[in-house]
Amino acid sequence: MTVFRRPMDFSGSWYPARREACQREIEAYWRRPGAEEDPPARLGVVPHAGWVYSGALAARVFRALSGDAGVQLVIVLGGHLRRDDPIVAMTEGTWDTPFGPFEIHTGFTERLGELTPVRLETESRYLPDNSTELQLPFAKLKFPRAELLALRVPPGPLAVELGRTLAAYLTDSKLDAVAVASTDLTHYGSNYAFEPKGRGPQALEWVRTVNDPAFIRAVEAGDGASLLERAESDRSACSAGSVAAINEIAQSRGQRFRVFDYATSADVAGGDTGNFVGYVGGVYA
Repeated sequence: MTVFRRPMDFSGSWYPARREACQREIEAYWRRPGAEEDPPARLGVVPHAGWVYSGALAARVFRALSGDAGVQLVIVLGGHLRRDDPIVAMTEGTWDTPFGPFEIHTGFTERLGELTPVRLETESRYLPDNSTELQLPFAKLKFPRAELLALRVPPGPLAVELGRTLAAYLTDSKLDAVAVASTDLTHYGSNYAFEPKGRGPQALEWVRTVNDPAFIRAVEAGDGASLLERAESDRSACSAGSVAAINEIAQSRGQRFRVFDYATSADVAGGDTGNFVGYVGGVYA
């Protein structure tokens, strides 16, 4: 029987393909001012656009995740699913990164089987997923001996159930673990068939000051069902299920979300102000 070795589908385009270039870029992000004052944490929220747009935000969150080389498990909760989709899980094999393959964690598989519906990814049945893959180089560089638990989470009630199951598993297993929820925020413009405020600077200002902040406040409030409702009604997050799930882990620990930074793709030099996406990075502390 062959072992499922999942390739890198976005390297060389969304982030550097070569180990040396990838490491230089990550370490440059980690040297940016301000990050040294961030509180250490075990849980975070990261964006998943190409690194030119949101890599600095994701890197800052990973820099704050504590445990360093001693961490045994990295959980990456992705998305890009519909409300009634199943959880999508990789439960065996390895996932390639520029820093070597991530061994997939198998200890959660039995608990995962208690949830329905779930779709398991295999070598012949998986789809490229930037919401997960974009986080793996950060995680593998910082936590080289950890295993990976990669789950994509639908933005519905199953997300809350998964989060509670994960919280119980981490308590029972006593694993030294960190986790991130991967989501981008409002996708605005004709490319996304979403232009409630028309086009131009006023649309970008509305996303920055109204639509995205409303979702972020829902995350800070700590109620998973409410943040899912906010994301759906406002179209303010593409992968809100991941955030609802990690929120349940944070709730079990008495932690609340703290924003590190916010940006949009339009902030990049030459960025498209007609079609743009919002991003947030932060941790639970």
